[in-house]
Amino acid sequence: MKQSISIITLILLLGITTSRAQHGTHTNGIEPYYHPKDLSNYLESIDPVYLPYMFASDEAMRWWKEAKFGIFVHWAPSVVTEAPLSWGRKGPRPHHSSDGTVKKGVPQQEYNDTYKTFNPVNFDAEEWVKTWKKAGARYFVFTAKHHYGFCMWDTKTTDFNIMNTPYGKDVMKDIADACEKHDMRLMWYYSQPDWTHPYYAENVPHQRYNDEILFPQLEELMSYKGIDGIWFDGLGLHPDRWNSPKMLKMIRDVNPNAIVNHRHGPPQWHMGDFDGPERGVGRFQVNRPWETCDVIAGAWAYNGESDPAPIGEVIKALTKVAVNGGNLLLGTGPRPDGSNVDNHVARLTEMGDYLAKYGESIYATQGGPYISGPWGGATYKGNKVYLHLMGNKEGKALILPQLPANVKAFKALTNNTGIEVSNTKKGLVVKYDARQDDELFPVIELTINKDAASITPIATSGHLLLQSVKLQASSDKAESFASKNLLPGAGEDFSEGIRIKKSWRPSDQDEEPSLEYSWEQPQKIKQISIKEGRRLDKSKVKAFQIQSWNKGQWETIHKGSNIGPFYGVNFTTPVNTSKLRITFENAKGLEINKVLIYNIL
Repeated sequence: MKQSISIITLILLLGITTSRAQHGTHTNGIEPYYHPKDLSNYLESIDPVYLPYMFASDEAMRWWKEAKFGIFVHWAPSVVTEAPLSWGRKGPRPHHSSDGTVKKGVPQQEYNDTYKTFNPVNFDAEEWVKTWKKAGARYFVFTAKHHYGFCMWDTKTTDFNIMNTPYGKDVMKDIADACEKHDMRLMWYYSQPDWTHPYYAENVPHQRYNDEILFPQLEELMSYKGIDGIWFDGLGLHPDRWNSPKMLKMIRDVNPNAIVNHRHGPPQWHMGDFDGPERGVGRFQVNRPWETCDVIAGAWAYNGESDPAPIGEVIKALTKVAVNGGNLLLGTGPRPDGSNVDNHVARLTEMGDYLAKYGESIYATQGGPYISGPWGGATYKGNKVYLHLMGNKEGKALILPQLPANVKAFKALTNNTGIEVSNTKKGLVVKYDARQDDELFPVIELTINKDAASITPIATSGHLLLQSVKLQASSDKAESFASKNLLPGAGEDFSEGIRIKKSWRPSDQDEEPSLEYSWEQPQKIKQISIKEGRRLDKSKVKAFQIQSWNKGQWETIHKGSNIGPFYGVNFTTPVNTSKLRITFENAKGLEINKVLIYNIL
């Protein structure tokens, strides 16, 4: 990469930045991408010599966009406590909003001293990477340093590192070697904040910390062979804290094709090369790369022998991310001895089995041309469109808007039968039998007469019917879990963002909890989506039913079970009603995070 840029290039960069800044907010995920105003202003304020280093090229991002699925490992000596990494430590959090307010957790000194007994004798980097390959993952992100400051490599910047444990070996060298041997892309997770280092605790700016700790550590991290980039975690602080332009130049001077995520500035600025909603699927966004990070079970890092999410929910998470245009970075936490939790490995192997069969509909695809909805979503690659029918249908067919192309052929990739597809003025009519016992949901491949990239993304859901609705719950467990948490903004999925943390829980004494929606005028309800809980997990719902008010009485229009985080219902014929009720049976510990109700397009 050139160390400087021409005056003409600079003018072009600033011209684009200025024009984008006029919009002032982030895009809708479909229209041409432009920087938010704050980022545009920041780019105009920095030394122009750094501008070429601020973002990766499209070519550098190609492998990442095609990978779709990566493994995220949080591991450090503190896993012996089985507490969340860094956040489970009861101690100072300099320059964080929660500093001084932490009331619970493992005492600071006990947490920090875990390195004195850390001896992962069963750590085998090659076995790890072979497991990730078997899972179908195409890249690996490993925590070099989390917020509490312990370094998992042979750093010369601090004694608080892996070489001073009883294990005394650089695990990251083994990881880099194993990734190179088995052709696995590798990025290091790196927390710029360091809650235990005295230099970081000093008042800002962090010049001394940056010069003597942060920059030298990044130079060390980039010295490992085969490193494809850095996964930052700056906790939303301003880029001036880290001198981000200098930081990025340092990284890309070593590897011009290195990529970085957005966490070296405020999340709403959309810095870096891709966005990153955490523990929540991002919205449909195909104009800027993004990645959801989530965990297969429990907390970030090892927290005991926790059961993983059901395979159906994990596959749906990967698929939901893919149809919305993103990547899934799925976390798992190895034990203190370095071995992986057995049932996590089993679940990852099941993912690999699925991807071995149907990976062509995930890898190297883009979300669209249909925008996802309760019915499921679509991916495409060239003239192939893949319909992932994750939703449930009430009626003979799923009817999507007409596809502006000729459907030359169709087939089921899964073993579902009764597949019929017709592209008419009425819409794309898809008929299929109920899913087979050994299939999670139908995946149908369409061959069309053009490159699907030429098709403008097509909306598949009508308006949300949550603005003028009245919602009544049978009970609320507490004010913090009241049904009002489901209205109205809780229906949004953000490209960058904070997952929707609020939800509804009924009273523990409520034996048949229910949610009742009512409108002043009848509505034509076409689709319903329900999200149970706030993370990947096993459903607590054994049975439920959706009812509409018809001629003075409740009429059941759908029955189901095992809701989980991705449940959708689609009605071939819209349901015309002024009241809708969802009743849950045998649902101890029920938590509903989101209910979306759509009318016809």
